[in-house]
Order: sequence, then structure tokens, then C-alpha cells
Amino acid sequence: MIQIHRYPGVTEWRFTSLGSRLAGYAARAFLTDDGVLIDTGIPACGAALEPMLDASVVRGAIITHHHEDHAGNVERLARRGVPLWIAPDTLPRLTSVKRIGAYRRVTWRSMPRLQSAVMPFDTGDMRMLPSPGHCADHHVVWHAPSRTLFSGDLFLGVAVRIAHHREDPWAMMDSLERMADLEPARMFCAHRGLVPEPAGALRAKAAWIRRTIGELQRQIAAGRSDGAIMRAVLGGESLAGWASAGDYSRRNFVRLVRERQALRPA
Repeated sequence: MIQIHRYPGVTEWRFTSLGSRLAGYAARAFLTDDGVLIDTGIPACGAALEPMLDASVVRGAIITHHHEDHAGNVERLARRGVPLWIAPDTLPRLTSVKRIGAYRRVTWRSMPRLQSAVMPFDTGDMRMLPSPGHCADHHVVWHAPSRTLFSGDLFLGVAVRIAHHREDPWAMMDSLERMADLEPARMFCAHRGLVPEPAGALRAKAAWIRRTIGELQRQIAAGRSDGAIMRAVLGGESLAGWASAGDYSRRNFVRLVRERQALRPA
């Protein structure tokens, strides 16, 4: 299912599958009025995307990162000859797609690999800014003339207690603060839609991560177990943590901090 919501200068395409609706998730792509598509939606909605592409003017697309809820239909666009901006670190992850966990296959479905030729896209006054943390190849899209930020998976919410096993909370804090310093007037989040007061929201999330890491470090230094720390600081494991067999979980947040702390010189 793809739902449409229009804002001045931007149209939101909201993608859901039966699995994602049961899990309470949606993914969004954004089409600007001058024909720039940011992200491509989920593989489960690939067939539904085709008539929308037929009815729209898409002069090029930007891929924020390699995850299937963002790059899931990149092969469909490439096959149509739509020019694409894909970061060098992202491209090999799309041409050779790794098997994903069952919970992601149920929610979004697996992504077809990119095998068609990629036409380069001149993005004009759209700037792609590296913003690692969620994953190493993550970029946000910044349109300075309108002070609009397309944040991909950088934001998601202020107090996000769950993490993928390869996330980097320290890099995420840095990315959040750098993007807040742009003082965006609008921010479109791939999973939240339009976010009110974006600079404040970005700074609030960075501050929450910093406070939470500090408390996790104190608990670790006190010799508590990961499970005890998770319950005390993060409120116990989430449903997503159980459904993903720990791949996307609150326990990961504790583990990431413990691993970082263990690398510090004695």
C-alpha cells in the first residue's frame, strides 16, 4: 500500500505492507516538485510503485543508504533509466545484496539486487551530507535554498532505545549535532514524516543519547550485567528485540556501550 500526503514543494509517499502494518512501521520516500525522489520505498510495494512512477515526473533519485526500506526499489528505477545518486560506499551493497533476517523479510521483503546500468544524476542544489551512526553509508539530503532536510534514518525519534548491532551512537550524536547546526526550517524523516521544530528535535536526540550513554557507562562500571542494565536504564527488551532475535534490540544499545568502554586504555 502507498499513501500520498502533499506538503508545499514535497509529496510524501508512505509505504506499508501487511507485515509492516502489523509491526507498526511505515517507510517514506519524498518527491520534490522539481522531480527529485529521495529514496525508493520498500520491496513489498514494488508493483504498486510502478503506476505512481508512470504518473509522476521523476528526473532523478537519491538513495540515502543501502537498507531495503530505502533502496528497496532501486533496480526498478534503474531499469526505467531514472538517473540515480548512490554513494560509493552504498553501491556495492546494492549490486550484491546480503540475506536479511526473517523479521525484515516479513516487514519489508527482500530487495532485488541492482543489476541495470546506473545513469548518474546531477542533483543540482541538493547536497548529500555524510551522517553515519545508523549505518556507515548513511547520508542526509540538504536543500539549502528552502532549508529543508531529508533526514533518512538519522532522526526516527528522540528517545530511541533500540539499535541495530552495527550502529554507532557516538557517530550518530556527531551527525545529529552537525545537521542541527544547519538550522533546518523543515525536516522530513523517512519513518516519522514531517518533524516539527527540526533543529530542536535533532539536538534533543543527541542530548538524550549522551545522557543515556553516560548512565549505561556508570552501570557498566558498577559491574552490572547487560540484562540488569537494560531493564534499569532502557525499560527491558522491546517487542522488536524479541522478534528480531536481538538483531534490532535494546540489549544492543548496552552491548555497544560496553564494547566501546572495553576499548578504553586502562
